[in-house]
Amino acid sequence: MKCGYRGWIIDAAPDSSCGKFFAHVRLVRASTDEETEGEMHIERHLAWFDTEEEAIEVAQQWAFAWINTRDGEFAGKQDESQISRIETPIDSVAR
Repeated sequence: MKCGYRGWIIDAAPDSSCGKFFAHVRLVRASTDEETEGEMHIERHLAWFDTEEEAIEVAQQWAFAWINTRDGEFAGKQDESQISRIETPIDSVAR
């Protein structure tokens, strides 16, 4: 599942194995200059989940937090994404 947030493309499609879903995220920030390569950050070590939806949600929330920290500001609402936010901290959701 891909969504955009603050100029980044977040790909939160989980891997699956043995009926579990592994949350990971791929972040890409494309350059506005066609001659310059985009910036990329990949994080794959999040957690295993029972459902695909949980894995996607945790990966997206991690990405929102990483982008907000990197940009040096906190966004109280991810209105650039059409994905719902969870109200519990990411660490409490992981199994």
